[in-house]
Amino acid sequence: MRLLRHAASSAQSIRPSDFAATRNLRPHQHVWLASLLVSVSLGMSTAAQAKPFEEYIKPMPTVAALSSASWGVTDTPGVIPRDISNGIESAMGAGVHPQWYYWDGQIIGAKDGKYHMFMSTFDANSNFGTAWQGSDAYHAISQTNVLGPYVRQDYVYTNNGSHKGHNVSAVELPDGTYAVIVSEIVPFQIYTSSSLDGPWKGCSPQTDIGASNISMFPRHDGKYQIIERHGTIAISDTLCGHYVKQKPTCAYTQSSDAADTLYPKRSSIPGVSNPQFTWQEDPHIWRSAGTYHVVYSGSGDRVGWHLYSPDGLSWKDNGYAWSPRDYQKIFCYEGSTHCDAWYKMERPGVVLEDGHPTHMTWAVSDVDKDNQVLPGTNHGTKVVVVPFDGVAFDNDFGTGGGTGTGGSSGSGGATGAGGATGNGGATGKGGATGAGGVTGMGGAGRDASAGTDGSVATGGASGRSDAGAAGGAGSGSNTGSGGANRSGGASGGSSSSASGGQGGARSASNGGSSASGGSMSGSGASSAKTSANGGSGGSASSSTEPKGTTDSGCSCALGSTSNDEFVPGLLLGVFGILIVWHRRRDRSRGPYRGFSDPHVDALAYHRGRFLDPIEQRCFLRQLRHAARMPELKISHRQSSHRRWGSRPLPGCN
Repeated sequence: MRLLRHAASSAQSIRPSDFAATRNLRPHQHVWLASLLVSVSLGMSTAAQAKPFEEYIKPMPTVAALSSASWGVTDTPGVIPRDISNGIESAMGAGVHPQWYYWDGQIIGAKDGKYHMFMSTFDANSNFGTAWQGSDAYHAISQTNVLGPYVRQDYVYTNNGSHKGHNVSAVELPDGTYAVIVSEIVPFQIYTSSSLDGPWKGCSPQTDIGASNISMFPRHDGKYQIIERHGTIAISDTLCGHYVKQKPTCAYTQSSDAADTLYPKRSSIPGVSNPQFTWQEDPHIWRSAGTYHVVYSGSGDRVGWHLYSPDGLSWKDNGYAWSPRDYQKIFCYEGSTHCDAWYKMERPGVVLEDGHPTHMTWAVSDVDKDNQVLPGTNHGTKVVVVPFDGVAFDNDFGTGGGTGTGGSSGSGGATGAGGATGNGGATGKGGATGAGGVTGMGGAGRDASAGTDGSVATGGASGRSDAGAAGGAGSGSNTGSGGANRSGGASGGSSSSASGGQGGARSASNGGSSASGGSMSGSGASSAKTSANGGSGGSASSSTEPKGTTDSGCSCALGSTSNDEFVPGLLLGVFGILIVWHRRRDRSRGPYRGFSDPHVDALAYHRGRFLDPIEQRCFLRQLRHAARMPELKISHRQSSHRRWGSRPLPGCN
């Protein structure tokens, strides 16, 4: 350990132009130092691997026992039996056509432990392919479990006596209020409320881009960003203001479907032999751990895609994200080999809790929704909820601006819209500020009890209540069949840990650069549930993002900065120079080889012959006593190379 500390301290002082600091190291210490440099170099050049989006999906805990009392394909593979309490659906009995079609489906957790879903709903006594144009925006509630069951309540809003709206989405705002967005069959509307139960007040923003399939998220700089069906983006200073079209910078060739679209031009799709690349739509935008994400549907080919950005303007492609063809990776039940083989999965959304995406939602159908979901058939649509490993996802893709999963919370510390930048950052809702960072949605704490760093509350990873009682299972983060209630754990085995979970601040992951480009000093956000970027402000550098992404969605190396390619090379160069220098030094010293101290070298030759190691020690002892010389060390590595005579040194018998 002492040698390692010596080597480490020496390595810190080494400069390419000055290697004198290594002269006092013994030969074997040079080897240790070189090994240390190689290890550091490899450690710095080995970045975390950001995986394809689909690989962060986790098995579904069952809310209720699998049932055949609903519609759906009964063949194998099919969707019967299934957990009809997951998400929301109209289950009227085995093989019976549903009464309602459900689509969209955005979930937000309330401070009282309930979960609220906002979805479009329309009469199932008609063809799905045309009936959606008469859909209404509805609200449903799950009392304790993010997975469900969701019970439909009432219309979300009333607008001059109408409740019409499609492409329904919802988001929690930085000040603790909420917004519901509709943008199809009616003009682009945003409804706001201080309660998820309403009442909702509407406004009609102005936008320079299309007004269909709109998804919105508060930006880290206090503004608001939207993305529409064709992948174009716009930003407004205020929630209901003028959304000005932006020209993104993309690290890939953009599709020609729309001017300034985020969507890449693609040439192939895994598992699809003759891709059409039609109906690129349903974008969903969010920000977690300092990184913006967009997932969207390639509906014509039944696939999904994932893009990411440090600032919402400079984008990279993580490629292929999902397909219902991969149902055995997406819709399987925890502790079971049974999986639901849905045919269509569109309208993706994420459930954000404590700053991390903990679940995905999709609107699904068991057959082609546009042509085969017809009145009187055994087919329908529903919204499904699937667990997602958002902590690992944010560790791989985040830039340090995400939140921790524990620590004190509550609803105190209201933020401005998106959080203001500055030294100390604006507070996240319930969270502490980050040093010099900027706050965002990730900073909202929701009544989670303070947890010690790294611990997980018994009774399962908690939701937003500080009680670990009803429904919690064991001391793990997952629950068994039926799922855990919010008051005692993550729903039905979700492994997200909130109250009592991992506490403290999240340090900047992989590279330490903040989302706004500021360098990290120590840990990232200073306190749990803080959305601070943890570094000094500035425009974000895309080099803090995962590298190695390809058009086909290969996994990408993450966490390296623009200096990462220089530092390992420099260290390896130092390693090479040390080896060459040491070998040349050995050759130049000839018979003195093996003596690491220059004073010993000078004394090794005595009276016309070289002294053996025993004589050297004796001779040096005499010299030290006589001249009070400091203690000198002798290397015995070459003691076997004896070319000395046998005459003893005087006084050393």
